[in-house]
Amino acid sequence: MTSKPRNRVVVFRLSQDEYRSLQEACAQAGARSLSDFTRSEVLECVNAGPSGGHLARRFASLEQQIAVVQFQLSHLLQGVFHAEIKQQS
Repeated sequence: MTSKPRNRVVVFRLSQDEYRSLQEACAQAGARSLSDFTRSEVLECVNAGPSGGHLARRFASLEQQIAVVQFQLSHLLQGVFHAEIKQQS
């Protein structure tokens, strides 16, 4: 939280799909409001600067999701393999 009053307003327009996506991201993040979520995300991008800290976290999240999908796929393929062996017996 900042001790300085927030007295500046930023306005931008979104398509209905963009707005829905923003609402979903806000809900997934558990933010208290759309405004609070948007402000924190924008400021995080601004403060990350060229080092891309924000992007690094997103890539880490994607890598984690890919690892989960790979594990699930491997588990699924093992099940198919075992089913084929049982069927051949």
